[in-house]
Amino acid sequence: MTRASGGNKRSSWQTFHRRLLLLRRLIRGPADATTLIADVRAAAPPSQEEIYPPDARAALRHDMQALRQEFGCTIERRPAKVYELTHLGRLTLLDLPEAELHALAFLSTLINDISLPNRPHLGELINRISTLLPDEHRHTLHEQQRLLRIAAPQVLYQPTEELLTRLQQVLGHQQIAFDYRSSYAPQSQHVRHRVSPYQIFYRDGHCYLDAYCHDCGKPEHGDRYISYRLDRIDVGSLQVLPQCLPPIAPSRPTYTLRYRLSPMVARQQDIALWFSGSQVTFESDGSALVSAQISDLWHARQVLLRYREHCRILAPPELITMIKESVRQMLNLYALEPETATT
Repeated sequence: MTRASGGNKRSSWQTFHRRLLLLRRLIRGPADATTLIADVRAAAPPSQEEIYPPDARAALRHDMQALRQEFGCTIERRPAKVYELTHLGRLTLLDLPEAELHALAFLSTLINDISLPNRPHLGELINRISTLLPDEHRHTLHEQQRLLRIAAPQVLYQPTEELLTRLQQVLGHQQIAFDYRSSYAPQSQHVRHRVSPYQIFYRDGHCYLDAYCHDCGKPEHGDRYISYRLDRIDVGSLQVLPQCLPPIAPSRPTYTLRYRLSPMVARQQDIALWFSGSQVTFESDGSALVSAQISDLWHARQVLLRYREHCRILAPPELITMIKESVRQMLNLYALEPETATT
């Protein structure tokens, strides 16, 4: 048998390496021949000689055919001469243990049921991971998805990708200004806000921008942190300002929260702790005393009202006042309704 020369070995290795890079690029998504060749060249190590021969398109066709024949890959040619990898054949190499398959199914269900930021891209990511799984594992994944359900509110909007992209570019870096629809203003009225943006977060079915408000036309509402609903920001009005944010963000007001949960809720000692750093003491009568440091009184009221008559707030006094006002308005609301006769 004739021994292969060093040059032939290098050529065979280069071809194999090129096909792996091509496969990696196809996993990313569909592309035409020109894009595939350019991306494979860009992914090749700088020290490596030209990875494609002079007739790169012919080599690309041979590489496609080899992936189909040697590994059973399904590569479809779509309209506009775009190539799409629809099945990895024998190259489904992501062999996850059962526990991680179940975790992936949970993430997939969470994404489908909740309007998270970048939800479409999160779904695409899960789908891309699932294409790397062997067929039997994908079947397990689909079965687990069918058995899981996330109870979450259904919202009537989704943040625009343009708004998310523009906000992510300035978070923690520069001041911005935008027109905002507030719950406290008439429906058609927009108010201009100038803020320092710090974070995007998701809570209770809505996406928020956590920002420090410098000016909103009302001195009593300025110079404080505000959680802005993303769907109420007019993306067309968003303006990036030249002012850079300081290295240290403005301090947040802090309050010592203390509340007691009744034995009806706490006697099993399995209560939820809603606020970071919460400390809990279970009393002999079955009740629970919870304390924490908070900065958002509005959110604390929203959370603790869920407990209805099973929660008594002990501090801070500002939150107690807010709760009393909410209860008073609820009493007035229901007092206006006539008694409904029952039969």
